[in-house]
Amino acid sequence: MASFKSHPVFYSLILALGLSAAGAGWGIYDRSVAAMKSAAVLAKKQAELRSLQATNPAPSEESKAAVEADLRRTEAALATMREELKGRGPEAERLRSAKVPTEPTDLFFNIATFVEKMRESAQSAGIKLKADERFGFTTYASAGPDRDLIPQVFRQRQIAEYLLDALFAARPSELVSLQRECPLTKADLAAVASGQPPAPVPAATSTNTDLFEIDSRITARVPGFVNASAFRISFVGETEALRALLNKLAGFELPLVVRSVEVEPVVKTKVPTAAATNSLNSIFGTVDKAATAEPEQPKPLVEKVLSKFTVTVELIDLFEAPTNEATPTP
Repeated sequence: MASFKSHPVFYSLILALGLSAAGAGWGIYDRSVAAMKSAAVLAKKQAELRSLQATNPAPSEESKAAVEADLRRTEAALATMREELKGRGPEAERLRSAKVPTEPTDLFFNIATFVEKMRESAQSAGIKLKADERFGFTTYASAGPDRDLIPQVFRQRQIAEYLLDALFAARPSELVSLQRECPLTKADLAAVASGQPPAPVPAATSTNTDLFEIDSRITARVPGFVNASAFRISFVGETEALRALLNKLAGFELPLVVRSVEVEPVVKTKVPTAAATNSLNSIFGTVDKAATAEPEQPKPLVEKVLSKFTVTVELIDLFEAPTNEATPTP
């Protein structure tokens, strides 16, 4: 006690350091106990995880039956979808049974025959055409396509004939154009079937009036699953012509799906009458209005107007699913 009184500062520091050491020791002990508890919990969780990973529970008979039934339903739905996408009726059968030309010259003559047939059909239906109309195949006016493109171009020719027959039966007043997508080579088709996006359209074909590129936002094409070939047909006529064409396509004789319909009004231009333009009196400004004026026709309650319609359609086809099943050996 005397020492404390003689050196109070020194002993106070000693006491403070002692208390600090005791507190630090208690903190270390508490932390070590918490760490040991956490390590024990972690070890327990790791053991549970290893146990769950090693578990391979066998499904119950009810679960197995439900999975098998769901698989059968899915396979049946897929088979039905594939069958419907083949089309139905004589048109689909004609498309499937048609013999694909093997030489570019053979397809050249096939296209030439198609062009003449379509011109005769349009003429008999009273449909106006361009003098040099070749119905989307101007590219092959003097020669057939490359050998690699023959199957694609021949199929496009078949679909074009079906679309034009349906349109001519609807009796529009004028065919403006029929366009098709740029045909894909075998390498491009294989790439799309494997899930890759289609190759960009070559710059040389972007100015070809036969071809067009469908908007990627409306196409039904899904690389690796759904293939599609697009066509765009423009014509002038009344609304009944459009309705008849769409009703024909809705019959789904071929797996053609309408992707868009665009409508533009056709502005009528007044043509002077022959009497007013050819009369000598009209030249000198002494036209007898009573003699040249035509009697006014009664205006119908609902006037029929012409419009320009542009219909974009796609031929849908499913890629064959690859099989991973090993072929059994004998």
